[in-house]
Amino acid sequence: MRDNKVQTILRVDLSTAKTCLEPLPEEWTAKYIGCRGIHSRLLFDEVPPGTDPFGPDNVLYIGTGPLEGTPIGMGRLSVACKSPRGTVAEGSCGGFFGPELRRAGIDYIAIRGKADRPVYLWLCDGKAEIRDARHLWGRKINETDALLREELSDPDVQFRYIGPAGENLVHSSPIFGNRDNSGGRAGCGEVMGSKKLKAIAVRGSGGIRVADYEGFLKAYQHFRQRVDIATSRDVWTPIWGAYGAPVIVRVFNDQGGIMTRNAQEMHWDEEKCNRVSAEPYLEKYVTRAKACFCCPLPACKKQHEIRSGPFQGFRGGNLWAAIPSVFGPLLDNDDLELIIVMAGMCNQYGLDVFHVAYTLAWGMECFEKGILTRADTDGLELRFGCPDKAGLLDLIRKIAMREGFGDLLARGCAEASRVVGKGSEKFALVIKGQELEAIAQRNSYMVALGVAVSEVGPDHTRWYPPHPGHPGLLKNEDLARLGVQLDLSKAAQGRNPEEKGKVLRWFTISRAIVESLPSCVFLIRDTLGFDLHPWHDLFQAVTGIQVDYTEFIRAGERVMNLDRAFLVREGFRRADDRPPLRMATEDVPEFGYPKLDASIFDRMLDDYYRANEWSLKTSIPRRHKLEELGLGDVATNLEKCGMEVET
Repeated sequence: MRDNKVQTILRVDLSTAKTCLEPLPEEWTAKYIGCRGIHSRLLFDEVPPGTDPFGPDNVLYIGTGPLEGTPIGMGRLSVACKSPRGTVAEGSCGGFFGPELRRAGIDYIAIRGKADRPVYLWLCDGKAEIRDARHLWGRKINETDALLREELSDPDVQFRYIGPAGENLVHSSPIFGNRDNSGGRAGCGEVMGSKKLKAIAVRGSGGIRVADYEGFLKAYQHFRQRVDIATSRDVWTPIWGAYGAPVIVRVFNDQGGIMTRNAQEMHWDEEKCNRVSAEPYLEKYVTRAKACFCCPLPACKKQHEIRSGPFQGFRGGNLWAAIPSVFGPLLDNDDLELIIVMAGMCNQYGLDVFHVAYTLAWGMECFEKGILTRADTDGLELRFGCPDKAGLLDLIRKIAMREGFGDLLARGCAEASRVVGKGSEKFALVIKGQELEAIAQRNSYMVALGVAVSEVGPDHTRWYPPHPGHPGLLKNEDLARLGVQLDLSKAAQGRNPEEKGKVLRWFTISRAIVESLPSCVFLIRDTLGFDLHPWHDLFQAVTGIQVDYTEFIRAGERVMNLDRAFLVREGFRRADDRPPLRMATEDVPEFGYPKLDASIFDRMLDDYYRANEWSLKTSIPRRHKLEELGLGDVATNLEKCGMEVET
């Protein structure tokens, strides 16, 4: 049975084919908790500034935390490395790999070096073996999963793998598992492909012991009351539980928050929106629900099948909230079956849906404005509305295989626009070289600030649940009692810049804690995004580590500051914390949404930096803040790299 106080790390060097299992410092569990937090510490310590993202010295981390394997962990797994764009590349994904890894006696894997041929890593009860994967190289995700299951002859083996996109170093490729789960869209799949590592397979026979069983049961019961669809006070808990993620597309449209035709517009025709929303998806295509490990939400993950028509027989899963948004209104496409197939092809080839959707939208706008022609697009009529469905699906394959016009789009929207030029740069909806997600910024200042300052590029999960808990559940005096000093009524107003810096800081700290335990941000319902006492109680009961609530919160603040320290050490500064050019320069007058005024955004950015005690000029964390968090060595490291660290 596993002890949750000390976490272990398996170190793998693919260049030398050597592995070793070692403990991490015991105090790290209290200081960084696990999962995302441990990865932030390791990434800053072990990947030197200026490291080539595709070189042997970049380390790919895969791991989980002390609550995984209990009903709280939800199968969450963190993957991290230095991004090919130079940012932090970190992402969380669900499924069943995390619990299996812990049952095998391993919490983290640190993979460096490069193999001289395609390989996969086989882990079984603490033992590691590097095996030949030449027969898997070039295979799609579903094919890789099937071949490995046949080869290992065990239905309970869990996998993480990449598709052809990761092998071909296609921009923003994530790491996949359980066929349809993915994480690390900032480029973890690219880095895995550069190391010639096709897959990781794990099987464990051990168990997980909680330190205080009675305390855990009490804390778990309290937690479940907050997230159960029958007892949660949050109106979004039963809605999410019944309909799942696709319902969000209609909600965003009702709020004027849909990016239509590459965000030239902010609203979509209601009939079109209804055709791609949750109800028709549930009625026509869903075959069964399939939750991650111990998830209490019945509708979170689904399997689907198209039963008739030109795509008859196409099967897949996980039509997340953003998919009907980015393959729907962003492309002005109301064909739900085409959306399902496009998303499914991305999963099969190992592509990031946001990279594909936004780059296609950029290409469509360029085509309609005469910047690109059929001579550039291999003869494809690349227009909004997706008139050539077969050609569009073939283009997705070309992106993964880097063929023809697909090779340009495989570089990502930012790089493709630099290559093409002719004013196309203003159509690229990117931050720090990474494509946006589905949440619009012109009418939600909180979203604009959150995606702009994220150290991995746009990623709402680092600070924002799928839909925030209702602010009416808490009063300002309740927040003050919890140590959160802000006016929630102002913070909840979409186009009011006040309090945005403060609330974003708190959300970022609290999400870092939840993702380090780990658990799923979909479960930050009711008041669990503000009141972290239930999470604190669960952590203490599972690990047996007695740490006061204030210090528990500091763990999330350490993670946040480590991520920012890594980012600034790689050369990013305040000027990189900006929304896309289109959001800051173009109004959408027909719906009353003006551009995001620079003076308003800078005011919010100042408030955010000030709340974090970072330099207003550079965004570099101040020395006194780092020392207060026990990260004085980080400040010294930044100074040795030639940076001015303000006191």
